[in-house]
Amino acid sequence: MEDKKVVAYGDNKGVVKKLLKRITISICGLLQGTFGSYFALLGFAIAFPETQQGSKDYEEDIFFVPLGYIIILMWLVVMITAFILLRKNKANLLLFFICWLIGLGGCLVFVFVIH
Repeated sequence: MEDKKVVAYGDNKGVVKKLLKRITISICGLLQGTFGSYFALLGFAIAFPETQQGSKDYEEDIFFVPLGYIIILMWLVVMITAFILLRKNKANLLLFFICWLIGLGGCLVFVFVIH
């Protein structure tokens, strides 16, 4: 007689766990690509104002320059942390990076085409 292996319902927990992890990584990549890149662009705009010295808005713009540097630094810390945490598994890192590029494209379309 042949032994038939009975597959229990809970045997697929590893597959579901990997799938949920990849979905979460892709959502995080998309969010970091769209909102993270938008805030990074905002930080650059605040950190490097285009007002000339002596103009009416110069003092106000210079007051917010440190805030722009803080926003850029926060974006950089989040990106470096994501790459450090995902570097062990190249597939997850590639998935995050591809989703980040898609989100960055969406952000740039929103900023330069729609807005």
